[in-house]
Amino acid sequence: MWVFGHSVDFGDSCQDVLSILGSPHKVFYKSEEKMKIHSPSPHKQVPSKCNDYFFNYFTLRVDILFDANTHKVKKFVLHTNYPGHYNFNIYHRCELKIPIAIKKENADGQTETCTTDSKWDHIQQLLGHPVAWPVVLHRSSSPDNTNPFGSTFCFGLQR
Repeated sequence: MWVFGHSVDFGDSCQDVLSILGSPHKVFYKSEEKMKIHSPSPHKQVPSKCNDYFFNYFTLRVDILFDANTHKVKKFVLHTNYPGHYNFNIYHRCELKIPIAIKKENADGQTETCTTDSKWDHIQQLLGHPVAWPVVLHRSSSPDNTNPFGSTFCFGLQR
C-alpha cells in the first residue's frame, strides 16, 4: 500500500506502520477468528491466547490487521464505501487499483488491474474461483432491524 510516497507492506511491524501513517482513528481487537474454519491447519480449532487487532484509518480508507503474536501486518482491508454495506459512509471511498501479475506459458508476465469498479466475473478470471462456500455476514445498523441491501458474502480465493 502506497501512502504519501511511503510503502506499507505485509510483514511490516506495528511501529513501522505508526511511523508511516500515524496513529489510527481506532484500534479494534478481534474477539474470535471466524476465518479459521478455512485454515488447512489441524490446529485450527485451538483457541489463541492473544487476539489479532486492526488499526482503522477511516480517512485513508483502509484497515490493517496485525498478528497478535508477532505484531506484523497480515492483512489489508480496503473500503470502497459501497452503498448498502454495513460500513457505508464510515470510511472515505478507496479508489483502489491492484496490479495482478498474469503468468502465461511461453510469454512474459502481463499485468492486469483490479479496480473499485471491477466486476466479480473479471476478478474470478484473474484470481480463480472461490475455494469454498462464502462466509455470509448478516449485519444491520441496529439489533431491531435488518439491512435492506441483504447480506455480505466473503469469498476466499487462493492463487
